[in-house]
Amino acid sequence: MNHARWKLARERQLVEGYTEPPEVAVEREQIRLAMALGQLVYDRRAELGLSQDDLAHRLGTSADEVDSIEVGGVLPVTSDLLARLAAALEVGVDMHLAPSGGVAVSFDRHAA
Repeated sequence: MNHARWKLARERQLVEGYTEPPEVAVEREQIRLAMALGQLVYDRRAELGLSQDDLAHRLGTSADEVDSIEVGGVLPVTSDLLARLAAALEVGVDMHLAPSGGVAVSFDRHAA
């Protein structure tokens, strides 16, 4: 199934009154957060001119783990991971928790 068909299926479910189970909504939000964090990590690593191996050394982990973080494959996103990334990437980490349950993450390059 391609992305356009996924979108159409999702829209049809919403029109027909489909209600997504709460646990599915939570998992969807966790995946969205992991993917957003992965993009931030990749962008900052590139900005610093670090390889995945370099960042792995700073984190005390493997390059495969860094790759997994960058593609959004690390769930759940924990405070320990965020703290380690902040130190390794020389940034502050800002999280915004919305009343609706949404979570946003950003890096503050001036806080480090």
